[in-house]
Amino acid sequence: MRSLTGASLSVLLKLREIALEQSLPLYLVGGPVRDILMGMPIKDLDLVLEGDAPSLAARLAEEMDGRLVVHPSFGTASVVIEDATTDLVTARRETYPSPGALPDVTPSSIDDDLARRDFTINAMALPLGQESPEILDPHGGAEDMRLGVVRVLHDASFIDDPTRLLRAVRYEQRLGFRIEAGTLVRLEEAVVNGCLSTVSGDRLRHELERIFEEDRPELAVTRSVCLGILAGIHPALTQAKAVERSAAIVQDSIQGSINKPGSGESSGSRFPLSYLSALSYPLTPGDAEGVISRFNMPSDWARLVRDTVELRQLESRLAVQSIPASQVVEMVESFTDAAVLTVAGVTDEPLAAQRLGRYLREFRYLSPELNGRDLLALGVPEGPVIGKILKELRNAKLDGRISTVEDERRMAKDFLAQGERFGNE
Repeated sequence: MRSLTGASLSVLLKLREIALEQSLPLYLVGGPVRDILMGMPIKDLDLVLEGDAPSLAARLAEEMDGRLVVHPSFGTASVVIEDATTDLVTARRETYPSPGALPDVTPSSIDDDLARRDFTINAMALPLGQESPEILDPHGGAEDMRLGVVRVLHDASFIDDPTRLLRAVRYEQRLGFRIEAGTLVRLEEAVVNGCLSTVSGDRLRHELERIFEEDRPELAVTRSVCLGILAGIHPALTQAKAVERSAAIVQDSIQGSINKPGSGESSGSRFPLSYLSALSYPLTPGDAEGVISRFNMPSDWARLVRDTVELRQLESRLAVQSIPASQVVEMVESFTDAAVLTVAGVTDEPLAAQRLGRYLREFRYLSPELNGRDLLALGVPEGPVIGKILKELRNAKLDGRISTVEDERRMAKDFLAQGERFGNE
């Protein structure tokens, strides 16, 4: 159990205590069992109970002062304790009324519960209610782990749930495994037969988001492109070069420059979405709208896709030798940080990349020493003229036409003397 520490270890020990006390058919299942066998760290726990899982979750939350969330219609519940989440599920059988549809669920046994899972390496269970537990492995998951393969449980697995196509690649790349030969044939058949068209955009986006949150998202994205999985979702998603390039710079020193106070985005949200930006980079505006629609993207995703595509179209203008820094800022400041970072890292225009990098590191933080109150003290009347003068001062500072606060005062006074110019605009 070296994979478990902190709250997750305490939770597992408490659940084992309860299971032994009441002889409960309670099982640690899926990914945590796989990761324990591989010696990988575990924070969140997945458990299956042949019985009333929400009731057990309520007891766990009460005894360990956790936060309980119950989904009674699904027979599931989650308990959050410190930084660990424990999901407890009533053992169930699933049947698929049609390809790609959500399954019909009925309570059942641990055997049926394991049989409904995606891959053999995720279809193992550890009984907690036994004194000397042995891992249940009815589908050969341990052997497939030894072989280093990702294998589906049955031939219709990808047809029943095409989101497993993306999960197969994600596990393959995360674990350093390979998709088993027969499973790869089923995967390619599912893609060619258009199985992904049966899945809602929300479900596909959730799987894509989980890929973006991996330690090395570019590996799974590139593999998904090569296997035609992403093109099966939208035909424009056929290129991964920008994702590979972006991965090389996403941890670069420029990343730290956009974490300053007031930058507007948290690093937690920006980092995974950088890969969405890179995936969007080759798209035309029309294809971008199609991809946004297919994934039913929320506003932050949609904005990033549009920003990336629009900014890419400005690369040639950004590469013009003679444009001043103020014009670079004017062109770029409305775009999200992630879009600017992506285009800076993947563009084939060296001068555009240099200017976008300087924008992130330097240009956007440059502002006049004078503020609105200072301008009022100089006699500038209240109103929009103050903003116009501040913008002129910023542009002059960006372009090196002024450098000191005295320069700014002189320039502001000159503008004030030409008050009619501002007042008439």
